Amino acid sequence: MGIILPKISSSLSKMWTKVLNLENSLFPSLKRELQLEELSNKEQKLIKILDFAAIEKNITVVSITNTPKHREEIARAFIAKSVYNIQTTRDLIDRLHSDRTLRILCGWRYKNDIPSESKFSRVFKELSELKIAQKTHEQFVKEYLRDTLFFYNASDATKIPLREKPVKVEKEKFKPKRRGRPKKGETREPKTPSILQQQEDMKTTKQMLSLVSTQCGVGRKQNSKGNFETWIGGKLHISVVDGDIPITAIYSGANVHDSSVALPLINETSKKVSYLYDLQDAGYDSNIIRDFSKKLNHRPLIDINPKNSKELKGKIQLIKDEKKKFKILNLTQSLDTHHYNQRSMVERVNKYLKEDFGCSNIYYKGATKVASVLAFGILSVCIHQSLKLVT
Repeated sequence: MGIILPKISSSLSKMWTKVLNLENSLFPSLKRELQLEELSNKEQKLIKILDFAAIEKNITVVSITNTPKHREEIARAFIAKSVYNIQTTRDLIDRLHSDRTLRILCGWRYKNDIPSESKFSRVFKELSELKIAQKTHEQFVKEYLRDTLFFYNASDATKIPLREKPVKVEKEKFKPKRRGRPKKGETREPKTPSILQQQEDMKTTKQMLSLVSTQCGVGRKQNSKGNFETWIGGKLHISVVDGDIPITAIYSGANVHDSSVALPLINETSKKVSYLYDLQDAGYDSNIIRDFSKKLNHRPLIDINPKNSKELKGKIQLIKDEKKKFKILNLTQSLDTHHYNQRSMVERVNKYLKEDFGCSNIYYKGATKVASVLAFGILSVCIHQSLKLVT
């Protein structure tokens, strides 16, 4: 975990006061109301996350004459789905019927009050289209984390396998390249710039993300053992700061390169919180990303991608050998090596999402719904990890 430097006027004190009020006032009241000897750790975690999220504030009434019912309760239930690591809506409804405490925390007193599965699906579609979970996450970061100076921002992408067919991408007809200089009078088509190169001159995140596909695609990525993995679905690109706190999350198709979302991640995270270092692996090795990070007053630490260069491979091997010798001799390694090693926090957040917060198997279809499922998980992880700063 990196070092966190809160300002004197930090919102962390506000968070701490709120936690104390929950533990000393609300928890005893709930135990008396629900006639419980003790609230379980899971129930306490859910109560805190629901209270800090305050997702009800973002539920908008579409029609005044026909007020939608169960919107707030279902939104709270989907946070509970993440916290309780429940994979499907059907399992969530079954749990609500059998667990009285959970049912009341979500807003339903009796079993008969719980809507049908089709109602859950319709409301979830609305919540997804309105990006309720994403907005709630942004508001939490703005209210409680904006005044904190973090050391590190680590970015990475994780695969999101889905149960749907990939969208076919039309490939350009292959044109054999002619070597050497062009003939007299011959004009050659300029090389199409990459997404990253096009984003370089863009100023807003919205413009940058307009080039990034969210359609279901086929992804291929090299794992830590050097083997290539292939999957159908999407990718979740995350920026994580000290304390394993996810600040920004962007969903894309599986065939989108990690570097195509690097600038939007850095841009958005820089708007939300203050930090010093950008940490990224070799998939982000580009001077465009380094220059963009420096432009926003950060120091980029990005691993080198050898790109079939013998010279670069030799340089990387030399650095690895040097690290091994330093470790064997128990000598202090360079500060950059120490800083870069903090990048593991983004990998831990990916693990939390998939193993503890209901994102290991996603059964929804369509980018909007899939992104919303992941956003509920990100929101829950963000609040849970932030509370560790003050407890």
